[in-house]
Amino acid sequence: MRQNLSPFKLKAKLKVAVIINPPSKGQKKRLSKLLSKGEEVVYVTSIGKRYFYINLFFLLIVPLILTYIAIFMFFGIITIPNYSWLKYFGFIPLFLLIYNTPKYSHLIRMKQSFTYALTNRRFVIVRGIFSRKIVTAPLTAITHVTVEQSFFQRFVFNTGHLVIITAGFDQREIVIENIGNPLEFKILIEELTEKIEDTWATEDDKDEGKEFKLRSLDS
Repeated sequence: MRQNLSPFKLKAKLKVAVIINPPSKGQKKRLSKLLSKGEEVVYVTSIGKRYFYINLFFLLIVPLILTYIAIFMFFGIITIPNYSWLKYFGFIPLFLLIYNTPKYSHLIRMKQSFTYALTNRRFVIVRGIFSRKIVTAPLTAITHVTVEQSFFQRFVFNTGHLVIITAGFDQREIVIENIGNPLEFKILIEELTEKIEDTWATEDDKDEGKEFKLRSLDS
């Protein structure tokens, strides 16, 4: 394991392409407790913003608005000439609002508590607010990354499913659903991994030119 690289040399070599959405100060502060010496956050994302707001609009906002309109019509606060019978169908959006509760609750929970981050050394998953689950994988242990996108994920939501395969005896597979900007995330992982390996190669070339000597055992 090559873990003896100077953090300053590593930081200088790990300069990737321009990031569309660099991490904010708040994101860096929240993740700072999880970082080791010389490690810094490169990219932070969660579920796609567009995916979140569009689904929240149809699962929660639309049924909620229709329910309020039906209630106001029922009590005569709102009147629509020739369409007063619509107040008797108010149970339909109310039913949808109750039926969709687990869906939009899960959506809000994912937005608030799911964080996916890249540092110059690791891939980090943080899940939870009060109780947390943290999963990390060294970038050098990642063998390949796959992005899976349906038509709507690609052209409407700008999200996708990220499948990350890590090396080891169990060949772990990390699946992240509906992550925002999945292609950008994939490219950054590959660039960071490649630059770390290039750094190792440079260090190895320097070591080959050094003469190997044993310490004298004479007292």
